Amino acid sequence: MPGLLARLGARLDTWNGAARMARFRTGWPATATPAVRFHSTPLVQYRYLEAGSGQTIVFTVDPPMTIEVYAPLLAMFSERFRVVVVELPAMGFTAAASGYGFGFTETNDDLAGFIRAVCGSGCVFAFSCAASLAALDIARRMPELASHLCLIQGGGTEAFAIWKAGRDPKGILARPIIGQLAMRRLAPRRMPQWYVLSVGRKERIADFCACAERSFSHGALWSLASAYQIYLAPRPELPRPPQPMLSIWGAADGSHPAGNAHSLARLYDGVEQVTFDALGHTPELEDPALVFAAITAFLDRT
Repeated sequence: MPGLLARLGARLDTWNGAARMARFRTGWPATATPAVRFHSTPLVQYRYLEAGSGQTIVFTVDPPMTIEVYAPLLAMFSERFRVVVVELPAMGFTAAASGYGFGFTETNDDLAGFIRAVCGSGCVFAFSCAASLAALDIARRMPELASHLCLIQGGGTEAFAIWKAGRDPKGILARPIIGQLAMRRLAPRRMPQWYVLSVGRKERIADFCACAERSFSHGALWSLASAYQIYLAPRPELPRPPQPMLSIWGAADGSHPAGNAHSLARLYDGVEQVTFDALGHTPELEDPALVFAAITAFLDRT
């Protein structure tokens, strides 16, 4: 249970959530990309894209990315899959109600509700970065929702504790209220530095930055401080889920220490691995064709 200050800090990121949901449904976020959809749970209004037919593969958007940069991935993967790309709670243009508290089980249960309602059972979870923890937890507790896990820059709780410490060395974002206020002020300036550090294909940085700047100008969320303080709070490692698991790693990602690469394979038995030396934190966006080939080969084998 987060402390009082952490709960108050989280409220800064969800304040006026109902009005924000209405604004996102009717404003720029609803029309910026063709076929944008929304789905509401009791706590969250999810913004997502859907295309194609076949087995459903679910990608989670890693902020400050928004779904506006996913068109090439959608075109590639929809050749074989029904593709769902979803922005996470209080990130991008997925707005959360003021009652949402960024809790680990709370967040994962709500995301599972979205998956159950929109995506159905037997999905491929292609979750990215810290959302890989949600994939592990949901797939273990609700195994009917996932057939395979294809986790991108994924890891266990220890790996993300290391990652979090490296990204917030002065502990600013870890401080309730101060972290939320700092993130709100610094997010547009922090974003270009994040891309320079994390993207392997440097020629993509200008497009990623332009998209993020446009999204921020229309009110996009990046509630990193609340996620650091509550969702990524220390906890034991999660038990291994029963599904076949693939670890996809972009080795040019400067945001992770080298020791975090494929930490899932050290944590759990039977994890397959694929490394892309020239790609970074979002290999599925930097080169969708390479990631498509890796995922389809894994699914065909398993």
